[in-house]
Amino acid sequence: MTEPPLSLPATFVPPTLDMPGTGTSELVDFGRLWLSIDNYRLRERFDSLIHGEDMIKFHVRLSGRRSLTFDGYDMLALDDTATAVLLHERDLPKIDHIFAHHEEVSITVAMERQRFLEYLDTGSTNVPVALEDVISRYAYSPRLATAVPTPDEIRLAREILGCRSSGPMRKLFLEAKALEFIHTVVEHLVSPAEARGSSVRLTERDKRQLQQVRERLEAGFMEGTRIEDLAREFGLNRNKLCTGFRTLFGVSIFDFASGLRMNEARRLLRESSLNVSEVALSVGYSSTGAFSSAFHRYFGHSPSEARALPAR
Repeated sequence: MTEPPLSLPATFVPPTLDMPGTGTSELVDFGRLWLSIDNYRLRERFDSLIHGEDMIKFHVRLSGRRSLTFDGYDMLALDDTATAVLLHERDLPKIDHIFAHHEEVSITVAMERQRFLEYLDTGSTNVPVALEDVISRYAYSPRLATAVPTPDEIRLAREILGCRSSGPMRKLFLEAKALEFIHTVVEHLVSPAEARGSSVRLTERDKRQLQQVRERLEAGFMEGTRIEDLAREFGLNRNKLCTGFRTLFGVSIFDFASGLRMNEARRLLRESSLNVSEVALSVGYSSTGAFSSAFHRYFGHSPSEARALPAR
């Protein structure tokens, strides 16, 4: 496995030689986007902490097992084949857990959010409505959409993994395929058929249990409960838990729990003598910078400014 050039963003670094295992992990820098081509098997589990820098990542895996922990709270498992789109917002901490003894065969294309907006010819600084709808629709974890790969996505992944060209011709081929891959994934996830497949029917029992999930989160939002644990505790499958919660309450589980933490942080800032770093630790953030960014995203002002603002 090869070390990526130092010029590449720290948010997009594939496994390196110090990870015990066999295989290859290649990172190709096209200037405007990056392509990671992974085909390896680890002898030991590897955990990597990454702080977001407003990157959009398009991922298709053909095999392997990994899970993602966001902000120390929510976890999503990606097992075997999967398509995923991740909007990794600035300073949002993510831990990527790559499990041992699994063949990790996947490709990932990453692009700065602003660059992606330029491709779509929009002057907005927000995520395009179509992609935002996709991300909100799945809501398994912050800004993450997942689906079963289509035949075209699998074909493109195999073409990229199987490229035997070298030099400039290899780079030209891979960049063309990377852009085609982005188009194919977005087209797949915004399709009406995929939207229909994301809906869920809720029985009265489901609604009662989802209300209990909400109460559980309100009572223990500082505990960092995993989605899998909530699903097991309340007897709901993952899809019904995540999609049903959003359908019933209009917000994802992650955003609901984050809101509880942010409101507790604001209360501490206004009613206690704790400084910003101490408040960050009190609501579960190990990084003051990540906490401040999350607080600003939620309230529209910094934690230090919150103390000067009148309570509503």
